[in-house]
Amino acid sequence: FRDFLASYNKLSESCFSDCVHDFSSRKISSLEIGCALNCTEKYLKMTQRIMLRFQEHQQQVTESIASQK
Repeated sequence: FRDFLASYNKLSESCFSDCVHDFSSRKISSLEIGCALNCTEKYLKMTQRIMLRFQEHQQQVTESIASQK
């Protein structure tokens, strides 16, 4: 659960700093909304791809260990 919260905080901080530049209004502009959605989508796709690669690597390591026995 801590990892999830850390990841969520990093995503929020990163996308906020990339997308929100104007604090003259209390409302979020359509450009900021679009930017935040794109940022979130990219982050989630990146995380998914990293997890997939990690699983592939772990499988290779497991197979390598099994073949040495």
